[in-house]
Amino acid sequence: MNRCIVFILLIFSLIGCQSKTDINQETWNQLGFVLPNGTSLDPVFWTKKKSVLYFGFSHCPDMCPLTLTNFGRASLILGEKAKEFQFVFITLDPDRDSPSTLEKYVQNFPSKNLTALSPNVESLVALIKQFGIVREKVGDGNSYRIDHSNFIYVLDEKINTVKTFPGGVSANVLAVELRKLSEP
Repeated sequence: MNRCIVFILLIFSLIGCQSKTDINQETWNQLGFVLPNGTSLDPVFWTKKKSVLYFGFSHCPDMCPLTLTNFGRASLILGEKAKEFQFVFITLDPDRDSPSTLEKYVQNFPSKNLTALSPNVESLVALIKQFGIVREKVGDGNSYRIDHSNFIYVLDEKINTVKTFPGGVSANVLAVELRKLSEP
């Protein structure tokens, strides 16, 4: 896919993302996620702290590693305030991103406050629809890539989207904005 088409898809996904701010908590609780240790995620996870979400895949050559590095850096900049957030990477490629693959992948990034999740197929479809994510498999065999929209979503403890950022946002900007969200 050429870069113009990707850009157009990203613009459309931005428009779609901004309108999807309320998530039905009952629907969300029915989503199935697997943690890197192979166990199912308890839906209570989402109600303990604000969640900073990013959707991507472990074979991504550029924006996914940049965003996850910036998650770690933002967490360090936030210091004690980082405890109010959980940084979450949700794979858009559960076929290749097994829980053990994700466990190894997230160890490459500076945050100890980063959880990787693999959704089941039905949950992935629901997430793509809910967040207006553009996701397209390009190529064949094991060397395919996933072209995808590039956004960070901040959810409150009631699963409402309270802020959206472009995936390339700097760690400093992300930390400043998250600090604002942590203020009473």
